Amino acid sequence: MHPTSRRTLFNAIRVIICVLALWLVARGVALRDRVTLRTGETLVGYVVETGDPLVLRLSDGTRRSIPADALAVDDQGQPRVELGLWTAVAGSRHDLLALAVLIFLPVGFLQGVRLRVLLRVQSIDVGLWDCVKLSFAGNFLNFATPLGSNAGDVAQAYFITTHTHRKTEAASTIAFDRAIGLTTLVLCVALIAFLSGAERLRLVRPYVLGFLILAAAAVALYFSPAVRRRLRPGRWLERLPAHEQLRRIDQAARTLAGHLPALALSWLITLLLQVLAIGAYYTVALAVGMEGGWSRVLEYYAYFYAGAVIQALPGPPQGLGTVELAYRYFFAPYGSASQIVSMALLGRIVVLVCALPGLWITMTGAYRPREGDADARTVSADAEATGRSNDATARELERNGASSRTHVF
Repeated sequence: MHPTSRRTLFNAIRVIICVLALWLVARGVALRDRVTLRTGETLVGYVVETGDPLVLRLSDGTRRSIPADALAVDDQGQPRVELGLWTAVAGSRHDLLALAVLIFLPVGFLQGVRLRVLLRVQSIDVGLWDCVKLSFAGNFLNFATPLGSNAGDVAQAYFITTHTHRKTEAASTIAFDRAIGLTTLVLCVALIAFLSGAERLRLVRPYVLGFLILAAAAVALYFSPAVRRRLRPGRWLERLPAHEQLRRIDQAARTLAGHLPALALSWLITLLLQVLAIGAYYTVALAVGMEGGWSRVLEYYAYFYAGAVIQALPGPPQGLGTVELAYRYFFAPYGSASQIVSMALLGRIVVLVCALPGLWITMTGAYRPREGDADARTVSADAEATGRSNDATARELERNGASSRTHVF
């Protein structure tokens, strides 16, 4: 199949999955509030006042007062009052939404710190502020474009190559950065899933366990000296197109694997920024009136972690539709379908607001290196090339000298 046809087919499949997931999500979402009475009658409108009596504004504009004892209750003894999507969004607590923005905002800065740590492992010296700008630019393209996280990663890989002559290693670092983030997400989901007794977490246990086993086996085989001696991957890479770039990517991966302190620091930074991100999502859940409490914090975290894993996987952009569908299953005991969908919607808005600095960085070209830094990198590249030339000359002279001594003796 032609690459263009294959790409078109893949994008069509993504769109179909997105539309199907959104349709499944929308089936159970009510735009207006629903109040069920003990008589079995269901009233539709907008809840104006809660308490005893509950006041409901009906579709024709009239108001109806409903005593608490006239309301039907669910299995847990709670009144069967389901808030619609408009009420959940409009009635959300703005102070908690602002708090969610403040909680999520440091994530971009921490991503910049992690990127700098990983770049330094490859002997690429990009300033901390430049790494932060690159992270915000990538985040904005991730969340704002219809292409999803692929667009942000590709753009960030391109942006970072403008800062160094070691372009292959720089672009590879973006892939390593994504791999560290995804692996940390899955590890956290696995840890909470196996330690928590929540019934719904049992669903994800086989998947995360299978992923971890496959990932551990792949990493062990890839970096195993015995396997590499036997298979000699360098010999296979030479037969492939762009074999020199593939060889440098392979070397970059092994260089990173050999820097355990940098890997440990990157993992800790990732864990911290993910805790902040999930904390922001949890705050959004509280803002739309979903049931919270300290006893449910870990369970909420596991569900949000699972949603983040879905967003990171190939499929609809940012897991649009599929994430909401997963949330509908996981959070069903703690809120109505409308509250869950509004939580997902407002959560995306919070993330987008925090990524807005990336719009300015992308549109103004602020991701490019400063002129002085570019000159310094050019000098460094020339010095490195000169050094390689001098080393080659020295080796040649040494071989000639050794040959002369052999003839003398």
